[in-house]
Amino acid sequence: MMMEKELIGKLRKLRQIQPNRDWVSLTKTQILGQEPRFTFFPYFKPAFAGLVTVFILLSVFGYGFVKNSLPGDLLYVIKKVAHEGQAIFVSESEKPAFQLKLANQRLEDLTKAPAKNLAPTISEFQANISEAAKTLSKIDATTSNPAVIKKIVEETKKLEENKEKVESLGVVIGGTEELENALAKVVGNLIEDLKTRTLTEEKEKILEKIEELFQAGKYSEALELYWINQ
Repeated sequence: MMMEKELIGKLRKLRQIQPNRDWVSLTKTQILGQEPRFTFFPYFKPAFAGLVTVFILLSVFGYGFVKNSLPGDLLYVIKKVAHEGQAIFVSESEKPAFQLKLANQRLEDLTKAPAKNLAPTISEFQANISEAAKTLSKIDATTSNPAVIKKIVEETKKLEENKEKVESLGVVIGGTEELENALAKVVGNLIEDLKTRTLTEEKEKILEKIEELFQAGKYSEALELYWINQ
């Protein structure tokens, strides 16, 4: 893997590159929105600037180095900026699953991270979980696209599996209480909504099972049962 000194050297060389003035002018116009076509998307300007930087750095250091970097590594900041750039194109309803996916990636990192990178990797995991919980608490599952609910269920189940793998290695991560509370809120709202409907005998039994799972604290299983029977 690229040594830190070599990496710093490449960063310094990148800063010394002097681009063509015409290219600078054109790029500035496109990114900062001086042309009318960007009038309707002012919130994309910083994102485009960040993404341009990421693409340049990826071309310099290689995707493999960035993809395999861990929190605490010099290249991880590039990886994080790339993730933040992806988040811009994710709808509000899809953000919980997106943040859960990032949290799962951090758990996978923990299974191969050296001791020096454990603390920052756990911190990143907890940050993703916290963001997932905040966005999840805003979701109205009764009106959400079933595909969105399915993705949340899949990522939540994967999270539980990955968490068990990490803890089996003796790594204590914690920080999932906020997510559990958000899931409980979603399932609780679903139960209340179902109770206001006229249900068939079969649906009544499903509701009873969902309530049992809810009372047992098995929120992801309750959400999965609800999704399957939509």
